[in-house]
Amino acid sequence: MCVMTINFHQIKHYIKHYLTARRGGHGVHSPFAFQLCEEVFYNRNSFYDLDELQKTRTSLLNSNTEIIVEDFGAGSKTFTTNKRKIKDLVAKGISTAKQSETLYKLINFLNCGAIIELGTSIGLNTLYLAKANKNGKVITIEGSKNLVEFATELAKKNNLNNIEFIEAKFDEALPTLLQNNSPSLIYIDGNHTYDATMRYFNLALAKKDNSTVIIFDDIYWSPGMTMAWNEIKNNASVTLSIDLFYFGMVFFREELKEKVDLKLFL
Repeated sequence: MCVMTINFHQIKHYIKHYLTARRGGHGVHSPFAFQLCEEVFYNRNSFYDLDELQKTRTSLLNSNTEIIVEDFGAGSKTFTTNKRKIKDLVAKGISTAKQSETLYKLINFLNCGAIIELGTSIGLNTLYLAKANKNGKVITIEGSKNLVEFATELAKKNNLNNIEFIEAKFDEALPTLLQNNSPSLIYIDGNHTYDATMRYFNLALAKKDNSTVIIFDDIYWSPGMTMAWNEIKNNASVTLSIDLFYFGMVFFREELKEKVDLKLFL
């Protein structure tokens, strides 16, 4: 019953998104939001890093290696056991190539400094964050020991040394990380519940500045996640929200004198 409800919730919102979301930057009045459309979301230019990362993704899609995953969040809609093949995780359990490439282009455009990622998984998406942020640092948190070990080895194979892996539960690690760092981008991809999402947002909100962007994965994962997203984008501090269906992002730029809420179709 729960799975059917979640699937119906996603399908209903996807249809609505498909019918109402913009397909480009035309008509977007905010100069900053228009730039994001042109330089990030609808930028079709080729990036060498993305070609290399696609090769890594393809290799992992062919991997029959099995891994035991500890899940400390809301659980998985896709997997029924904790024993999973790497190729199945890449195909069904992590960000798609289009989603990861969007994050890469966003970080590249914003020239982000420190980045915090909640939910490392196998570390493939982390590579996109780190490649786009070569002069900065990515701190990524994952509760599952086996996933952290796999992701660490994946980063070594790709010669990336600007990633710090932390094995911990989000609630244990995030407050200290935010106290000791001023991230320009926070990507939240795990523990998809209303309470946890609002908790992480409020923690991040206390550290935000004009350049901060917070990204929430799977905003239509469940009614609770959608409720959290609606509350977050309507927060008085948020001046720009962008709903890409698969994830939502919020900005706090003071130069945006009027609140802007965009739905974009990738």
